[in-house]
Amino acid sequence: MAGAALAAATAEPLFTRLDLKPTLAIAGLLALLALIFWLSRARHRQVEKTVFAEVTLSSSRTWLLLLFFGIGTGAYTLVLAWLPPLYIQAGWSARSSGYMLAWLTLTEVVAGFAVSALITRFPDRRVPLLIVLLMLLAGLMCLVFSPGTTPVVSTLLLGCGIGALFPLSLIVTFDHARTPAEAGKLLSRVQGGGYLIAALMPLIAGMVRDSGASLTNAWLIMSAGVILLIAIALRFKPVVHR
Repeated sequence: MAGAALAAATAEPLFTRLDLKPTLAIAGLLALLALIFWLSRARHRQVEKTVFAEVTLSSSRTWLLLLFFGIGTGAYTLVLAWLPPLYIQAGWSARSSGYMLAWLTLTEVVAGFAVSALITRFPDRRVPLLIVLLMLLAGLMCLVFSPGTTPVVSTLLLGCGIGALFPLSLIVTFDHARTPAEAGKLLSRVQGGGYLIAALMPLIAGMVRDSGASLTNAWLIMSAGVILLIAIALRFKPVVHR
């Protein structure tokens, strides 16, 4: 996410100075450097024996976790894709919109670290889940009722909500597993299907905008998704393994 914040803050200045192709080339070069670094690290890593574990969780519960992760991550993809156009439509410059997206992403990073530091105090995950979901919902309501006029408030609410929801979704998934091997297999299912759901949100927003409606309808659709997440979160009672 820190990399995403850097990209959001530097994209417009680089485009203004260098044009589109050099800007994309710089992004591609950074990705290539990351790949080279990863390959150099992977060569020296010892290959562990793969352990195949059976997921003992019911199919309905797995789908519930998948849906929860997918809708929650959909809030991130939606905001990432359509928040800058919202501010540009409200009269902001492209550079200022990029800076606001960078600020939101950095807020998400801080929220994620806060979850890691405080989660042990909440054996019942429903408490932090409801807090961050209500913050996310409040941030979306700012975009619905005062788009472009409450940037600091909406950015803080959205950043804290989205940034904390992602690790909480993973933690809740881990809570349902009995062993590390089962946790890995369960998480692969939840993330694999969840990201497919999340990828639909920017597409739906684009279809809404192409139909002639404002982005307000997209924020309302996402708000309905957050309300569904609240209903699902209430079902995540502390898991007791016997």
